[in-house]
Amino acid sequence: MTNQIPDEFIFNNEPFSLIGLKGQKLLTPENFGITPYFSCTACWRGYVMRYVFINDLLILDAMQVNTNDPPKINGIESKPGGRLFKYIYENLNYKTNFTGKVLLAKDFIQSMYVHMGFQRPIAFKTVVEITVENGEIISLKDLSMKIEGIRNQDINKGAHPSSNAQKDIEEWVKQTFSLDYDF
Repeated sequence: MTNQIPDEFIFNNEPFSLIGLKGQKLLTPENFGITPYFSCTACWRGYVMRYVFINDLLILDAMQVNTNDPPKINGIESKPGGRLFKYIYENLNYKTNFTGKVLLAKDFIQSMYVHMGFQRPIAFKTVVEITVENGEIISLKDLSMKIEGIRNQDINKGAHPSSNAQKDIEEWVKQTFSLDYDF
């Protein structure tokens, strides 16, 4: 397995990685009738989304996806992709109706890299939690200090299975691919 490519959020004109999610699911290619497939171990989902916050609204801006027959989305046709994805959609300007919380991070601490699933929240210096209701920002919490405290307590928390037992390994792999979080 390998580290997974996270969805990207542009917030205050800066790129953040999605590292946690509470509430309903975010948009996926399936919402648009697309069946994605994986083409590399860095993206088992077969897609990566980019969201932007514009005037406090959560907008789907772009999608990179592996699929066989890409439809138009919001009147936009796909373009040929690059090395990892067969197709790219840009400038979708698709307002979401998401309700829940997104945990976003930047300033990754390279020495805390884990070669499995999505990176842990404690591996980032800047972490924010944004509460969204029907696609609109309701509140924002800067959790950077709280995450730093957790990191200082146990820098290795979640970096590896608790034992070599098959059950512990399977649970750890499942956790690394999950965006669920609780502090």
